[in-house]
Amino acid sequence: MFDLLFAKTFTLVGGMLVITTIFSRINKAYETTEEAIINLAGSFIILFLIFGFSEFFPYNIILLAVFSGLIGWSIGPTISELGRSFKLRQYFKKKGVISKNIITKKSTGWDKFWGGKDEKKTMYYDKKNPKDMFDKDSEKYKSIINDFESSYQLKKDSYDQEWQNIVFQAMLGTTIAVLSTSFLVFNSSFNFGILGGYLFIALIILIIMSFLNTMVFKSRIFSLAKSYVGVLIFTGYLLYDFNLLEQRMNLGDDSWSSAVIIAVNLYLDIINLFLDLLMILAEGGN
Repeated sequence: MFDLLFAKTFTLVGGMLVITTIFSRINKAYETTEEAIINLAGSFIILFLIFGFSEFFPYNIILLAVFSGLIGWSIGPTISELGRSFKLRQYFKKKGVISKNIITKKSTGWDKFWGGKDEKKTMYYDKKNPKDMFDKDSEKYKSIINDFESSYQLKKDSYDQEWQNIVFQAMLGTTIAVLSTSFLVFNSSFNFGILGGYLFIALIILIIMSFLNTMVFKSRIFSLAKSYVGVLIFTGYLLYDFNLLEQRMNLGDDSWSSAVIIAVNLYLDIINLFLDLLMILAEGGN
């Protein structure tokens, strides 16, 4: 049965994803830190404006387009950096270069009591000669990086197709999650709206985890764990938002305001789920 709200919502979501894809392919890296900050601040400002002007057509549609472009502008560098890191690790494996964290200064028990940690440094070595270790400041490391950058910049590296496959797998996984959660919601009598409170608490914990990892832990393992949690949370939010869409449809609501709000929610679910899946698959390819 055709429903106008459903059609409006997914027309908006589809359009937003297309715009995001275009802008993510245009911008592969930030030129300056200020550009990243302006883009982030602009995204939040436009998001607030979307909710404030959700009832005012066509301004709400214009704001959605601008928001999608800003998100795409930030996703491009994220995907590029994940791809570069993945290819660099694969390049190291091919060259037989192994990394190892060593303690350069051990903290005392008293220091650890006050939050102090052992000072660590990442060292590298050839698996054929594990005793010959070198760090990032060494000429040997710089030579390896220069060789990698030459092939990476010229796009002749042998890992490009492998990375494209990983991106495709993340997109496929996201698509499957969207289709399966929508099918579950629209073919079940269960009220997934009860997940709202739990998901909000879990999202706050996820944000705290991200902040701590950025400022304190700076751990790839911690970041990977955060991505697994993120997949669960945003899959849950897909169930919650599809449930909201179903409820508004049952009430006969076909307003642009509802379509815009639900479209933004679903769009953010999809984008975050894709990025978390991409992180998991990129690390899994290590």
